[in-house]
Amino acid sequence: MRRKETRRAAAAFADPATHDVCVARQPIFDPLSKVSAYELLYRPSADDGAADDGAAGDGPSGAAATARVILAAISDFGLEHLAGTADVHINLPAELIRSPIDIPLPPARVVLEVLEDVEADDAVVAGIEAYRSRGFRIALDDFAWAPGQGDPRLLKSADCVKVDVLLQPPETLGAMVAELRSRGILMIAEKVETGEQFGLCRGMGFAGFQGFFLQRPETFKGQRAEGFQPTTLQVLAALQSQDYSTDEVEKLVSRDVALVHRVLLRLNSAYYGFPSPVSSIRHGVNLLGRDNLLKLCAIMSLAAFRDRPTWLLANTLTRARMCELLHESDDGDEAGVFFMAGLLSHLDALLGLPREEALRSLALTPTVRDAVLSRSGPAGRALAAVEAWERGDWDAVKEVGHRDLAKIRAAYLDAVAWGEETVKLTAD
Repeated sequence: MRRKETRRAAAAFADPATHDVCVARQPIFDPLSKVSAYELLYRPSADDGAADDGAAGDGPSGAAATARVILAAISDFGLEHLAGTADVHINLPAELIRSPIDIPLPPARVVLEVLEDVEADDAVVAGIEAYRSRGFRIALDDFAWAPGQGDPRLLKSADCVKVDVLLQPPETLGAMVAELRSRGILMIAEKVETGEQFGLCRGMGFAGFQGFFLQRPETFKGQRAEGFQPTTLQVLAALQSQDYSTDEVEKLVSRDVALVHRVLLRLNSAYYGFPSPVSSIRHGVNLLGRDNLLKLCAIMSLAAFRDRPTWLLANTLTRARMCELLHESDDGDEAGVFFMAGLLSHLDALLGLPREEALRSLALTPTVRDAVLSRSGPAGRALAAVEAWERGDWDAVKEVGHRDLAKIRAAYLDAVAWGEETVKLTAD
């Protein structure tokens, strides 16, 4: 986590009246582009008056901030819902290192990150060893061969090191990697933005990767995208319009026999728990309603991209749900536009095409198109807020008009749970 954000958390949590915390998760991928862990990003919701002055390690408030995010992960949402079976990385303020506390999380699933400005005095070394003796792993965040970017004396206590590959000169990076590998330290590459960077870091021996490379169409350029059939286009078009009757929806979906099979399979799963078998698309419309049935069809269509990482589908679904929850109008039909904006936000990456080209074949309404292409209009601003939340950029969330961070937090946690559960629903 950035030091500025840690200072904000520390200052705000000094006030005992603070009860809410913004929590987001940033995935860490393994060499196969599967999620192996999540870094938890956090800041108090009620922090408009938080000061930026002071170091993250000054006073007891930083410890309170980390304790709050730990408790938030458990009591507010639950570690299983927030991270599934993946590990979690949590930033460790300096005062919490010097004065270790009991952390009510399973040590085998937690990596405690030491910020780059923490110096290896006797109290810090003793504190790290105390956590390690309890089974917690230690990561050095933003480590580099440069003053102020990680204390080399802490390497002997580190299980893994996170390296910002954008800031590290190539000639220095090679020497650093060789040294870390000789010590048997796990390496995580941060700020991996392109498929080329991912391939380079993987070849150098990095075991973890953090960044937005999976959201870039260039990562999948040249790879044929499977599963995007003409019926998919029509289902997506129907989802943003109220002009399709039940008969037309039934005829539309029934054109794709494979899609019908997948949809009926899911409708008859324990997830829905209907008392009697669902025998047809019309039966499904009567049970779920037109819009919910179309959503399910759209989700099952996008799930056909089996050559893309599962996380990309999960994040797409999370965005769609969160955008829908940020819809504030009384117009229920408009909520579908918000859902569509989130659902199409990764279409370029799924297809391996530039965004405009990926959307060209869709008969999108101007509202949806503007939301996805330029993040304009209410749905576009909701999508921009969702993307900023994913990055842990809470100020950017407020800048696009969503100032109630507690409400956004609730929408995010709901959407994460819904997205993860829906991905399981799509599995064959």
